[in-house]
Amino acid sequence: MMRYRFVDEVVSLDLGARPRIEVAKTFASGDDALSGPLGSDRVPNSLVLELLAMTGGHLVFRHGGARRLPLLLKVPECRFEGVARPGERLRAVAALAGTSSLSDDAGMAEAHAEVWSGESRVASGRLLYL
Repeated sequence: MMRYRFVDEVVSLDLGARPRIEVAKTFASGDDALSGPLGSDRVPNSLVLELLAMTGGHLVFRHGGARRLPLLLKVPECRFEGVARPGERLRAVAALAGTSSLSDDAGMAEAHAEVWSGESRVASGRLLYL
């Protein structure tokens, strides 16, 4: 059984000309992952980064026809601009920036993703998948 689920709900998915996904996630206030050195009143940036990566990964997976799970290869850019709090409903949005084929059964994809808490951007990043 998977211990953590980084996507509670797929809010919207568009696989048209400009592929985009929006998901929602709420980290429970009593979760043991929030007992680190920063205290229990904030979601660690590592979990916010994982939310960015999972959101982009969901989009890449669905854009590729759900045939092959993407592998996060690199995070060339990531910026944390705010704090995510336990119990807050976070919105994560990812847009596909481009894809390229490496072979008949493998390719690369780039996604740009953001995590929002209400009207405040918590994090943003550029992610590469294989």
